[in-house]
Amino acid sequence: MTLDPTSFYRVLLSSVDDAEVVNAAQQSDLLFVRSVDQLAEDNPSARGRRLTAIEALNAYGRHVLAQVAADGCALLAESATAAGRVLRGRRELLNISPREVARRAGVEPRVLDQAELSGRLPIQAYDAIAQALGLDERFISFRSEPVGNEGIAFRLRTVGDEHPKMTGTAVSAIAEAAWVTLTQVRLEHALGIVPPRTGIEPSSNYGSPGYPAYMHGTFLARHAREMLDLDDGPVPSLRELCEEEVGVPVVQTELGDAIAGVTVQAGERRAIVLNLSGRNRHVYVRRCTLAHELGHVLFDVSERLRDLRVDDYDGLEELPARAPDPVEQRANAFAVELIAPQADALDCYHAATEDPLGEVMDLFGISFTAARYQVWNALDRSVPLENLTTSHREPAQCYEAAEAFTVDYHPIYGIPASRAGRFSAIVLRAAIERIVSWQTAAGYLRCTERDLRDAEPSLRNLFPTVFDRAP
Repeated sequence: MTLDPTSFYRVLLSSVDDAEVVNAAQQSDLLFVRSVDQLAEDNPSARGRRLTAIEALNAYGRHVLAQVAADGCALLAESATAAGRVLRGRRELLNISPREVARRAGVEPRVLDQAELSGRLPIQAYDAIAQALGLDERFISFRSEPVGNEGIAFRLRTVGDEHPKMTGTAVSAIAEAAWVTLTQVRLEHALGIVPPRTGIEPSSNYGSPGYPAYMHGTFLARHAREMLDLDDGPVPSLRELCEEEVGVPVVQTELGDAIAGVTVQAGERRAIVLNLSGRNRHVYVRRCTLAHELGHVLFDVSERLRDLRVDDYDGLEELPARAPDPVEQRANAFAVELIAPQADALDCYHAATEDPLGEVMDLFGISFTAARYQVWNALDRSVPLENLTTSHREPAQCYEAAEAFTVDYHPIYGIPASRAGRFSAIVLRAAIERIVSWQTAAGYLRCTERDLRDAEPSLRNLFPTVFDRAP
Protein backbone atom coordinates (compact mmCIF):
# COMPACT_ATOMS: atom_id res chain seq x y z
CA MET A 1 0.00 0.00 0.00
CA THR A 2 1.27 3.47 -0.90
CA LEU A 3 0.25 6.88 0.36
CA ASP A 4 -0.98 9.57 -2.03
CA PRO A 5 0.68 13.01 -1.71
CA THR A 6 -2.20 14.46 0.31
CA SER A 7 -1.98 11.69 2.90
CA PHE A 8 1.79 12.02 3.15
CA TYR A 9 1.62 15.78 3.63
CA ARG A 10 -1.09 15.39 6.27
CA VAL A 11 1.16 13.07 8.30
CA LEU A 12 4.17 15.31 7.69
CA LEU A 13 2.42 18.45 8.91
CA SER A 14 0.36 17.03 11.77
CA SER A 15 2.30 14.18 13.37
CA VAL A 16 4.59 14.79 16.34
CA ASP A 17 6.10 11.33 15.94
CA ASP A 18 9.16 11.39 13.66
CA ALA A 19 8.94 7.61 13.22
CA GLU A 20 5.41 8.00 11.83
CA VAL A 21 6.68 10.56 9.33
CA VAL A 22 9.50 8.24 8.25
CA ASN A 23 7.01 5.40 7.79
CA ALA A 24 4.75 7.64 5.72
CA ALA A 25 7.68 8.71 3.54
CA GLN A 26 8.66 5.08 2.97
CA GLN A 27 5.14 4.30 1.76
CA SER A 28 4.72 7.39 -0.40
CA ASP A 29 5.13 7.46 -4.18
CA LEU A 30 5.60 11.22 -4.05
CA LEU A 31 8.70 12.51 -5.85
CA PHE A 32 10.56 15.74 -5.20
CA VAL A 33 12.98 17.47 -7.53
CA ARG A 34 16.15 19.19 -6.45
CA SER A 35 18.22 21.88 -8.15
CA VAL A 36 21.41 23.36 -6.72
CA ASP A 37 19.37 26.01 -4.93
CA GLN A 38 16.03 24.52 -3.99
CA LEU A 39 13.74 21.52 -3.47
CA ALA A 40 10.26 21.33 -4.96
CA GLU A 41 7.54 18.81 -5.66
CA ASP A 42 8.21 17.00 -8.93
CA ASN A 43 6.57 18.09 -12.17
CA PRO A 44 6.89 16.74 -15.73
CA SER A 45 9.00 19.66 -16.96
CA ALA A 46 11.51 19.59 -14.09
CA ARG A 47 15.15 19.06 -15.09
CA GLY A 48 16.68 18.59 -11.67
CA ARG A 49 17.44 15.49 -9.63
CA ARG A 50 14.32 13.55 -8.70
CA LEU A 51 14.23 12.22 -5.14
CA THR A 52 11.86 9.84 -3.41
CA ALA A 53 10.03 11.08 -0.33
CA ILE A 54 12.22 9.11 2.06
CA GLU A 55 15.35 10.17 0.17
CA ALA A 56 14.42 13.84 0.51
CA LEU A 57 13.39 13.41 4.15
CA ASN A 58 16.66 11.67 5.09
CA ALA A 59 18.73 14.34 3.39
CA TYR A 60 16.94 17.57 4.26
CA GLY A 61 14.62 16.88 7.18
CA ARG A 62 10.90 17.30 7.71
CA HIS A 63 11.03 21.08 8.13
CA VAL A 64 12.26 21.49 4.53
CA LEU A 65 9.60 19.11 3.21
CA ALA A 66 6.97 20.95 5.26
CA GLN A 67 8.00 24.17 3.55
CA VAL A 68 7.61 22.48 0.16
CA ALA A 69 4.12 21.33 1.21
CA ALA A 70 3.18 24.88 2.26
CA ASP A 71 4.90 26.99 -0.41
CA GLY A 72 5.61 24.62 -3.32
CA CYS A 73 9.37 24.86 -2.88
CA ALA A 74 12.06 25.35 -0.26
CA LEU A 75 15.43 27.06 -0.49
CA LEU A 76 18.37 24.71 0.07
CA ALA A 77 21.44 26.84 -0.62
CA GLU A 78 22.74 28.87 2.31
CA SER A 79 24.16 31.36 -0.22
CA ALA A 80 24.50 31.80 -3.96
CA THR A 81 28.15 30.75 -3.84
CA ALA A 82 27.89 27.88 -1.36
CA ALA A 83 28.15 24.95 -3.80
CA GLY A 84 31.12 26.33 -5.70
CA ARG A 85 32.96 27.25 -2.51
CA VAL A 86 32.61 23.70 -1.15
CA LEU A 87 33.80 22.08 -4.39
CA ARG A 88 36.78 24.36 -4.82
CA GLY A 89 37.73 24.06 -1.15
CA ARG A 90 37.80 20.26 -1.28
CA ARG A 91 39.74 20.18 -4.56
CA GLU A 92 42.37 22.54 -3.15
CA LEU A 93 42.55 20.56 0.08
CA LEU A 94 43.26 17.40 -1.92
CA ASN A 95 45.70 19.34 -4.13
CA ILE A 96 44.23 17.87 -7.32
CA SER A 97 44.36 19.73 -10.62
CA PRO A 98 41.10 20.96 -12.15
CA ARG A 99 41.78 18.81 -15.22
CA GLU A 100 42.07 15.63 -13.14
CA VAL A 101 38.85 16.34 -11.23
CA ALA A 102 37.01 17.08 -14.48
CA ARG A 103 38.30 13.85 -16.02
CA ARG A 104 37.20 11.73 -13.08
CA ALA A 105 33.81 13.46 -12.89
CA GLY A 106 33.26 12.95 -16.61
CA VAL A 107 32.73 16.65 -17.35
CA GLU A 108 34.54 19.22 -19.47
CA PRO A 109 37.11 21.40 -17.65
CA ARG A 110 35.00 24.47 -18.40
CA VAL A 111 32.07 22.84 -16.57
CA LEU A 112 34.25 22.38 -13.49
CA ASP A 113 35.33 26.01 -13.71
CA GLN A 114 31.70 27.14 -13.84
CA ALA A 115 30.73 24.85 -10.97
CA GLU A 116 33.48 26.26 -8.76
CA LEU A 117 32.07 29.71 -9.52
CA SER A 118 28.57 28.44 -8.59
CA GLY A 119 27.39 28.91 -12.16
CA ARG A 120 23.92 27.95 -13.31
CA LEU A 121 24.58 24.33 -14.19
CA PRO A 122 22.38 21.23 -14.02
CA ILE A 123 22.49 19.58 -10.61
CA GLN A 124 23.83 16.44 -12.28
CA ALA A 125 27.14 18.21 -13.01
CA TYR A 126 27.50 19.29 -9.39
CA ASP A 127 26.70 15.76 -8.24
CA ALA A 128 29.35 14.18 -10.47
CA ILE A 129 32.03 16.64 -9.35
CA ALA A 130 31.16 16.19 -5.68
CA GLN A 131 31.40 12.41 -6.02
CA ALA A 132 34.80 12.69 -7.70
CA LEU A 133 36.01 14.69 -4.69
CA GLY A 134 34.66 12.25 -2.10
CA LEU A 135 31.86 14.59 -0.99
CA ASP A 136 28.29 13.67 -0.14
CA GLU A 137 26.62 15.31 -3.13
CA ARG A 138 23.34 15.80 -1.25
CA PHE A 139 24.79 18.56 0.91
CA ILE A 140 27.15 20.60 -1.27
CA SER A 141 24.92 23.69 -1.09
CA PHE A 142 22.84 22.72 1.93
CA ARG A 143 25.58 22.88 4.56
CA SER A 144 28.30 25.45 5.07
CA GLU A 145 31.00 22.82 5.60
CA PRO A 146 31.78 20.00 3.14
CA VAL A 147 30.43 16.59 4.10
CA GLY A 148 32.06 13.28 3.28
CA ASN A 149 35.11 11.57 4.76
CA GLU A 150 36.84 14.68 6.08
CA GLY A 151 39.45 12.60 7.91
CA ILE A 152 40.39 10.83 4.69
CA ALA A 153 40.60 14.13 2.82
CA PHE A 154 43.03 15.63 5.32
CA ARG A 155 45.13 12.45 5.31
CA LEU A 156 45.24 12.42 1.51
CA ARG A 157 46.66 15.93 1.58
CA THR A 158 49.61 14.82 3.73
CA VAL A 159 50.08 11.25 2.52
CA GLY A 160 52.36 12.44 -0.29
CA ASP A 161 55.08 13.07 2.29
CA GLU A 162 54.94 9.37 3.17
CA HIS A 163 54.52 8.14 -0.40
CA PRO A 164 56.40 10.40 -2.83
CA LYS A 165 55.11 8.36 -5.80
CA MET A 166 51.49 9.27 -5.00
CA THR A 167 50.07 11.02 -8.07
CA GLY A 168 47.11 13.31 -8.47
CA THR A 169 45.38 10.50 -10.35
CA ALA A 170 45.79 8.18 -7.37
CA VAL A 171 44.56 10.84 -4.92
CA SER A 172 41.46 11.53 -7.00
CA ALA A 173 40.77 7.79 -7.39
CA ILE A 174 41.01 7.26 -3.62
CA ALA A 175 38.75 10.27 -2.99
CA GLU A 176 36.12 8.85 -5.35
CA ALA A 177 36.49 5.40 -3.78
CA ALA A 178 35.85 7.01 -0.40
CA TRP A 179 32.58 8.38 -1.82
CA VAL A 180 31.62 4.92 -3.10
CA THR A 181 32.31 3.48 0.35
CA LEU A 182 30.44 6.23 2.19
CA THR A 183 27.42 5.81 -0.09
CA GLN A 184 27.43 2.01 0.06
CA VAL A 185 27.56 2.02 3.85
CA ARG A 186 24.72 4.57 4.02
CA LEU A 187 22.51 2.58 1.65
CA GLU A 188 23.24 -0.71 3.40
CA HIS A 189 22.17 0.86 6.68
CA ALA A 190 18.94 2.14 5.12
CA LEU A 191 18.26 -1.30 3.64
CA GLY A 192 18.90 -3.04 6.94
CA ILE A 193 21.92 -4.93 5.58
CA VAL A 194 24.05 -5.64 8.63
CA PRO A 195 27.72 -6.69 8.32
CA PRO A 196 28.42 -10.22 9.55
CA ARG A 197 29.56 -10.55 13.16
CA THR A 198 32.98 -12.18 12.92
CA GLY A 199 33.97 -11.91 16.56
CA ILE A 200 37.37 -10.63 15.43
CA GLU A 201 38.76 -7.70 17.43
CA PRO A 202 41.66 -5.33 16.60
CA SER A 203 45.02 -6.13 18.14
CA SER A 204 47.42 -3.54 19.55
CA ASN A 205 50.25 -6.10 19.56
CA TYR A 206 52.77 -5.01 16.94
CA GLY A 207 55.60 -7.11 18.27
CA SER A 208 58.14 -6.86 21.04
CA PRO A 209 61.72 -7.99 21.73
CA GLY A 210 61.79 -11.72 21.14
CA TYR A 211 58.36 -11.69 19.46
CA PRO A 212 58.59 -9.71 16.21
CA ALA A 213 55.54 -8.31 14.46
CA TYR A 214 55.69 -10.87 11.65
CA MET A 215 55.25 -13.71 14.13
CA HIS A 216 52.12 -12.08 15.49
CA GLY A 217 50.88 -11.54 11.92
CA THR A 218 51.12 -15.28 11.33
CA PHE A 219 49.23 -15.92 14.56
CA LEU A 220 46.51 -13.45 13.57
CA ALA A 221 46.06 -15.14 10.18
CA ARG A 222 45.53 -18.51 11.84
CA HIS A 223 43.14 -16.89 14.30
CA ALA A 224 41.20 -15.26 11.45
CA ARG A 225 40.93 -18.55 9.56
CA GLU A 226 39.49 -20.18 12.65
CA MET A 227 37.04 -17.37 13.40
CA LEU A 228 35.87 -17.22 9.77
CA ASP A 229 35.48 -21.01 9.57
CA LEU A 230 37.82 -21.27 6.60
CA ASP A 231 38.60 -24.81 5.57
CA ASP A 232 42.19 -25.92 5.21
CA GLY A 233 43.75 -25.08 1.87
CA PRO A 234 43.15 -22.30 -0.68
CA VAL A 235 40.79 -19.34 -0.34
CA PRO A 236 38.83 -19.40 -3.62
CA SER A 237 38.09 -15.65 -3.61
CA LEU A 238 39.64 -13.03 -1.35
CA ARG A 239 37.17 -10.49 -2.72
CA GLU A 240 34.20 -12.63 -1.73
CA LEU A 241 35.75 -13.33 1.67
CA CYS A 242 36.04 -9.60 2.31
CA GLU A 243 32.62 -8.59 1.00
CA GLU A 244 30.43 -11.53 2.00
CA GLU A 245 32.06 -13.10 5.05
CA VAL A 246 33.56 -10.02 6.72
CA GLY A 247 31.30 -7.27 5.33
CA VAL A 248 34.15 -5.09 4.05
CA PRO A 249 33.38 -2.99 0.95
CA VAL A 250 35.98 -3.54 -1.78
CA VAL A 251 36.38 -0.79 -4.39
CA GLN A 252 38.51 -1.78 -7.38
CA THR A 253 39.92 1.09 -9.41
CA GLU A 254 43.01 2.42 -11.20
CA LEU A 255 45.61 3.92 -8.84
CA GLY A 256 48.62 4.09 -11.16
CA ASP A 257 51.79 2.00 -11.06
CA ALA A 258 53.08 2.69 -7.55
CA ILE A 259 50.19 2.21 -5.09
CA ALA A 260 48.96 -1.36 -4.50
CA GLY A 261 46.06 -0.83 -2.13
CA VAL A 262 44.52 1.41 0.49
CA THR A 263 42.55 0.82 3.68
CA VAL A 264 40.09 3.59 4.54
CA GLN A 265 37.88 4.36 7.53
CA ALA A 266 34.32 5.27 6.52
CA GLY A 267 32.47 6.22 9.66
CA GLU A 268 32.36 3.10 11.80
CA ARG A 269 33.19 0.82 8.86
CA ARG A 270 36.45 0.11 7.07
CA ALA A 271 36.87 -0.50 3.36
CA ILE A 272 39.55 -1.57 0.90
CA VAL A 273 40.55 0.29 -2.26
CA LEU A 274 42.30 -2.16 -4.59
CA ASN A 275 44.44 -1.08 -7.52
CA LEU A 276 43.69 -2.76 -10.84
CA SER A 277 46.85 -1.50 -12.50
CA GLY A 278 50.59 -1.92 -11.95
CA ARG A 279 51.72 -5.26 -10.57
CA ASN A 280 48.18 -6.00 -9.41
CA ARG A 281 47.31 -6.81 -13.01
CA HIS A 282 48.61 -10.25 -12.09
CA VAL A 283 45.81 -11.77 -10.02
CA TYR A 284 48.20 -13.53 -7.61
CA VAL A 285 49.74 -10.19 -6.65
CA ARG A 286 46.27 -8.66 -6.40
CA ARG A 287 45.17 -11.40 -4.02
CA CYS A 288 48.19 -10.75 -1.81
CA THR A 289 47.37 -7.04 -1.81
CA LEU A 290 43.77 -7.75 -0.84
CA ALA A 291 44.83 -10.08 1.97
CA HIS A 292 47.32 -7.48 3.22
CA GLU A 293 44.62 -4.79 3.34
CA LEU A 294 42.26 -7.21 5.06
CA GLY A 295 44.90 -7.56 7.77
CA HIS A 296 44.74 -3.79 8.29
CA VAL A 297 40.93 -3.83 8.28
CA LEU A 298 40.56 -6.62 10.81
CA PHE A 299 43.37 -5.96 13.23
CA ASP A 300 44.82 -2.44 13.05
CA VAL A 301 43.88 -0.18 15.96
CA SER A 302 42.57 3.25 14.95
CA GLU A 303 45.69 5.20 15.89
CA ARG A 304 47.71 3.03 13.51
CA LEU A 305 45.20 3.23 10.67
CA ARG A 306 44.78 7.02 10.94
CA ASP A 307 41.65 7.10 8.71
CA LEU A 308 43.63 5.94 5.72
CA ARG A 309 46.64 3.70 5.13
CA VAL A 310 48.33 3.58 1.73
CA ASP A 311 50.48 0.61 0.69
CA ASP A 312 52.85 0.71 -2.26
CA TYR A 313 54.09 -2.33 -4.14
CA ASP A 314 57.63 -2.18 -2.80
CA GLY A 315 56.39 -2.37 0.78
CA LEU A 316 54.05 -5.26 0.10
CA GLU A 317 56.77 -7.30 -1.59
CA GLU A 318 59.19 -6.83 1.30
CA LEU A 319 59.79 -10.06 3.19
CA PRO A 320 57.80 -9.72 6.45
CA ALA A 321 60.86 -10.14 8.66
CA ARG A 322 62.66 -7.33 6.79
CA ALA A 323 59.87 -4.75 6.65
CA PRO A 324 60.97 -1.78 8.82
CA ASP A 325 57.43 -0.74 9.82
CA PRO A 326 55.92 -3.22 12.32
CA VAL A 327 52.42 -2.44 11.04
CA GLU A 328 53.41 -3.47 7.52
CA GLN A 329 55.53 -6.36 8.76
CA ARG A 330 52.53 -7.77 10.60
CA ALA A 331 50.17 -7.27 7.64
CA ASN A 332 52.62 -8.88 5.20
CA ALA A 333 52.94 -11.99 7.37
CA PHE A 334 49.17 -12.08 7.87
CA ALA A 335 48.57 -12.03 4.11
CA VAL A 336 50.96 -14.88 3.35
CA GLU A 337 49.63 -17.16 6.06
CA LEU A 338 45.98 -16.35 5.29
CA ILE A 339 46.33 -17.26 1.61
CA ALA A 340 48.73 -20.20 1.91
CA PRO A 341 48.98 -21.74 5.40
CA GLN A 342 52.56 -22.84 5.90
CA ALA A 343 51.86 -26.52 6.53
CA ASP A 344 49.59 -26.75 3.47
CA ALA A 345 52.11 -24.92 1.29
CA LEU A 346 54.85 -27.32 2.36
CA ASP A 347 52.67 -30.36 1.61
CA CYS A 348 52.01 -29.00 -1.89
CA TYR A 349 55.70 -28.28 -2.41
CA HIS A 350 56.76 -31.80 -1.45
CA ALA A 351 54.02 -33.43 -3.52
CA ALA A 352 54.95 -31.56 -6.71
CA THR A 353 57.14 -33.26 -9.31
CA GLU A 354 58.08 -30.74 -11.99
CA ASP A 355 57.77 -27.16 -10.69
CA PRO A 356 57.19 -27.26 -6.90
CA LEU A 357 57.13 -23.51 -6.22
CA GLY A 358 54.98 -22.87 -9.27
CA GLU A 359 52.48 -25.45 -8.11
CA VAL A 360 52.27 -23.74 -4.72
CA MET A 361 51.56 -20.46 -6.51
CA ASP A 362 48.83 -22.00 -8.67
CA LEU A 363 47.16 -23.99 -5.91
CA PHE A 364 46.85 -21.06 -3.51
CA GLY A 365 46.75 -18.16 -5.98
CA ILE A 366 49.72 -16.49 -4.32
CA SER A 367 52.49 -14.30 -5.74
CA PHE A 368 56.01 -15.55 -6.40
CA THR A 369 57.52 -13.44 -3.61
CA ALA A 370 54.98 -14.58 -1.02
CA ALA A 371 55.09 -18.25 -2.07
CA ARG A 372 58.87 -18.34 -1.98
CA TYR A 373 58.96 -16.77 1.47
CA GLN A 374 56.36 -19.18 2.84
CA VAL A 375 58.08 -22.29 1.46
CA TRP A 376 61.49 -21.05 2.61
CA ASN A 377 60.22 -20.68 6.17
CA ALA A 378 58.40 -24.01 6.00
CA LEU A 379 61.72 -25.63 5.06
CA ASP A 380 63.28 -23.98 8.12
CA ARG A 381 65.37 -21.90 5.69
CA SER A 382 67.47 -24.99 4.98
CA VAL A 383 67.95 -23.99 1.36
CA PRO A 384 69.17 -20.65 -0.01
CA LEU A 385 66.23 -18.38 -0.78
CA GLU A 386 67.57 -17.70 -4.28
CA ASN A 387 67.35 -21.41 -5.09
CA LEU A 388 63.58 -21.33 -4.83
CA THR A 389 62.56 -20.45 -8.38
CA THR A 390 59.81 -21.21 -10.87
CA SER A 391 59.24 -20.99 -14.59
CA HIS A 392 57.10 -18.16 -15.98
CA ARG A 393 53.44 -19.10 -15.82
CA GLU A 394 50.03 -17.62 -16.51
CA PRO A 395 47.71 -17.38 -13.49
CA ALA A 396 44.94 -19.92 -12.96
CA GLN A 397 41.78 -18.64 -14.64
CA CYS A 398 39.60 -19.60 -11.69
CA TYR A 399 41.30 -16.94 -9.56
CA GLU A 400 41.11 -14.28 -12.25
CA ALA A 401 37.37 -14.85 -12.64
CA ALA A 402 36.74 -14.86 -8.88
CA GLU A 403 38.70 -11.70 -8.06
CA ALA A 404 37.81 -9.59 -11.12
CA PHE A 405 34.13 -10.48 -10.67
CA THR A 406 31.97 -7.96 -12.64
CA VAL A 407 34.91 -5.59 -13.18
CA ASP A 408 35.82 -7.06 -16.58
CA TYR A 409 32.20 -7.83 -17.36
CA HIS A 410 29.17 -6.05 -15.95
CA PRO A 411 25.57 -6.13 -17.19
CA ILE A 412 25.61 -2.32 -17.34
CA TYR A 413 27.93 -1.40 -20.20
CA GLY A 414 30.47 1.33 -19.48
CA ILE A 415 30.02 1.45 -15.71
CA PRO A 416 33.21 2.68 -13.96
CA ALA A 417 35.23 -0.13 -12.38
CA SER A 418 35.01 1.62 -9.02
CA ARG A 419 31.21 1.22 -9.07
CA ALA A 420 30.96 -2.17 -10.80
CA GLY A 421 31.19 -4.39 -7.73
CA ARG A 422 28.72 -5.10 -4.95
CA PHE A 423 28.03 -1.36 -4.83
CA SER A 424 26.04 -1.61 -8.07
CA ALA A 425 23.72 -4.25 -6.59
CA ILE A 426 23.25 -2.23 -3.40
CA VAL A 427 22.29 0.82 -5.47
CA LEU A 428 19.81 -1.22 -7.53
CA ARG A 429 18.12 -2.63 -4.44
CA ALA A 430 17.94 0.87 -2.93
CA ALA A 431 16.06 2.03 -6.04
CA ILE A 432 13.72 -0.96 -5.95
CA GLU A 433 12.86 -0.21 -2.32
CA ARG A 434 12.55 3.55 -3.01
CA ILE A 435 15.38 4.43 -0.64
CA VAL A 436 16.61 6.48 -3.60
CA SER A 437 14.94 7.35 -6.88
CA TRP A 438 15.76 5.49 -10.06
CA GLN A 439 17.30 8.71 -11.35
CA THR A 440 19.57 8.99 -8.32
CA ALA A 441 20.56 5.33 -8.66
CA ALA A 442 21.36 5.72 -12.35
CA GLY A 443 23.46 8.78 -11.52
CA TYR A 444 25.42 6.78 -8.95
CA LEU A 445 26.24 4.16 -11.59
CA ARG A 446 26.63 6.60 -14.50
CA CYS A 447 24.06 4.88 -16.67
CA THR A 448 20.50 5.44 -17.84
CA GLU A 449 17.48 4.44 -15.79
CA ARG A 450 16.53 1.99 -18.55
CA ASP A 451 19.95 0.35 -18.45
CA LEU A 452 19.68 -0.07 -14.69
CA ARG A 453 16.19 -1.56 -14.84
CA ASP A 454 17.23 -3.93 -17.61
CA ALA A 455 20.21 -5.08 -15.52
CA GLU A 456 18.06 -6.12 -12.55
CA PRO A 457 17.81 -9.87 -13.37
CA SER A 458 21.56 -10.13 -13.98
CA LEU A 459 22.51 -8.22 -10.84
CA ARG A 460 20.15 -10.32 -8.74
CA ASN A 461 21.89 -13.40 -10.10
CA LEU A 462 25.40 -12.01 -9.61
CA PHE A 463 24.84 -10.72 -6.06
CA PRO A 464 22.11 -12.92 -4.54
CA THR A 465 22.96 -12.10 -0.93
CA VAL A 466 22.27 -8.40 -1.54
CA PHE A 467 18.68 -9.25 -2.49
CA ASP A 468 17.94 -11.71 0.31
CA ARG A 469 14.49 -10.80 1.62
CA ALA A 470 14.25 -8.02 -0.95
CA PRO A 471 10.92 -7.41 -2.77
